[in-house]
Amino acid sequence: MTKWIRPASVPIPTIWATFQGRKEINGAKRTYWIQDVTDEYKDDVVKYMVKQFATDEPLSKYSKIYESTNAADLAILEQLWNEVLKYNLALVCLTKNENGKPIIVAMNCTTICSVYDEKESYEGKGQVLETLMWFKEQVDPFEKLNIQEYLDAMGLYVLPEYRGEGLGLELLKAREPLCRACNIKASITLFTSSISQKLAERAGFQDLFTMDYEEIERRKPRFRYPGIQEHTKSLRFMYILYQ
Repeated sequence: MTKWIRPASVPIPTIWATFQGRKEINGAKRTYWIQDVTDEYKDDVVKYMVKQFATDEPLSKYSKIYESTNAADLAILEQLWNEVLKYNLALVCLTKNENGKPIIVAMNCTTICSVYDEKESYEGKGQVLETLMWFKEQVDPFEKLNIQEYLDAMGLYVLPEYRGEGLGLELLKAREPLCRACNIKASITLFTSSISQKLAERAGFQDLFTMDYEEIERRKPRFRYPGIQEHTKSLRFMYILYQ
């Protein structure tokens, strides 16, 4: 993992965006805000990622990560999400319930990657994480984009009852003020789903490297996800620069 430290000049939490939802409820639209994931929300964010994101995200879904034989793979991802949150770069979208209490409605487990990070072997990390780590080795974003670090992410999730409000897009857009405040010049993420890929395009992301899932399996037979191409054709490593 990285040795990068968030600048002390950037307060935690910082609210990076405030916006209105799209749907009217009792004649009014909900107000949402996006802020840093503070300690009070970290456990809940990890629970949502493990119990709900991992059933939706294509690699996890089509590798059947929830079957008992794959429990170790899911445990590896849970450990990774806990590590990601330690860098205080992850984002959470909140709104207030009928009692005025802030509640989690969406999250993006953003983190940092640096050219100075020690290279880790992907062997033994479980099928999903091994696939992602192998794919990232196919291109060097630091050299290609002339950067020293970038904002990465290990999953974006919107609770089902709040979908259709534009929360996923707003989370991607909120990366820009976060990056500018922390002097990070780019955001680069592996988008595994056609849904998130379309959102990324709308947020201004471009392809850095892409490969069909069929070709991934041809090159690395153990990275097999039966039926995934009916959902999403390719894995896309996408970027946006903040100049």
